[in-house]
Amino acid sequence: MQPASEHSPWPKRIMIAGIALGFIGLIGFSLIFSNFKDYYDPREMSEHTIEADSETNTLLNLSSGCWVVNIEGDDDDYDVSFQYVENGAAAGEVSDDCNSDFQASSDDTDFSKLTTLDIERSSQVLVIIECEEQGSCDSPVYFTNSGDVLVKMAGDFGLWAVFATCCTGAILFPLGWLLVSINRSKDTKVQLTQEQMIGAMNPIENELNSNQEILTTDQLYKLVRGEVPEMEQQESNVPSPFSDADTRMRKQSPKKTGGSINKASSYTHENPPKDESWKNWDES
Repeated sequence: MQPASEHSPWPKRIMIAGIALGFIGLIGFSLIFSNFKDYYDPREMSEHTIEADSETNTLLNLSSGCWVVNIEGDDDDYDVSFQYVENGAAAGEVSDDCNSDFQASSDDTDFSKLTTLDIERSSQVLVIIECEEQGSCDSPVYFTNSGDVLVKMAGDFGLWAVFATCCTGAILFPLGWLLVSINRSKDTKVQLTQEQMIGAMNPIENELNSNQEILTTDQLYKLVRGEVPEMEQQESNVPSPFSDADTRMRKQSPKKTGGSINKASSYTHENPPKDESWKNWDES
């Protein structure tokens, strides 16, 4: 049987490369995980911050977009209102009808969401903060444009590099494993096919190899003529493990059946027995 043909080493290389890239991606993600969490921290991503003071109103210039207003801690004591300012006068309240995926979070503190501001175009907004109890509003108010946060995340090269590395490893590993499995299945099919072909083309050789005995002259003559010689089955003649007993298989001779058990006597009147034993038999 011919040996199976050698396959390309690239399937195994692809599988190993996938494992390596996945491992590198996990290490890279663990290193930048702290930076990734900063995108959801208003203290890092907010564009405007107001220190709460019930006696002071603040005027902010807000660009278009959906703004998220957060404070540190609980917001039960806060009563905040937002109004547009045009030509130095209040021109109506700012709408809060916008949806944002920005969720403020941090490991060392909790944030409360006051409201969202739907700014259609760049405008001046007057922020009025009132506290239910004097001195209870001591936490700053953060204004974060959720659209700008997404733009900054999309432009983070390190984040994209780690994400691409993990995805590439997740694709290459199963692809390499699949190619290696296909090559192994092909080797198995080729081996079975070769064995079947050899068995079909050389039945005489298979018969001789199975018996493993020296051929006689008649068997060699039949083999030369292209006939399959009859192989005699070898009998095992294994000696008995006991010295006082023979446990080897023996052929039983066929039993003779039929006829009388009495044998004809060879004595006649002309040839009587020389002793007197016949008298003893007659008397008994």
